Amino acid sequence: MSYAGPARSRHATRKAPPRSPAILPEHETDWQQVAVFGAGLALGLMLGAGVALLTAPHAGEETRSILRRKARRTSRAIGRHGTDAWLDVRNELHAVSRAISRRKARRLAERDLERESDSQLG
Repeated sequence: MSYAGPARSRHATRKAPPRSPAILPEHETDWQQVAVFGAGLALGLMLGAGVALLTAPHAGEETRSILRRKARRTSRAIGRHGTDAWLDVRNELHAVSRAISRRKARRLAERDLERESDSQLG
């Protein structure tokens, strides 16, 4: 004997089963979840900014001047490192150019020696 579920009365209306919000076809977006995420993100940003303002170790103008100084130092350091890198590249290119010139000169000297030895033999 099998169980077929509860018996339905004649007057009961038939309802479609509730659709689970977690099971959506691939192409549909649950905009309610997107809205909840956005609201949570905005609330978190506001709370974080408020806590940062309340616990800041310096006054606003002092903090801005500290940030300005750090930005200048960082900019100068990046500029120096960038200049150093370009100088390294330039020096490397000069070294390669000198090596190529030496190789060409050596090949020309070898060819001249070969021509002289060929002309003396022939």
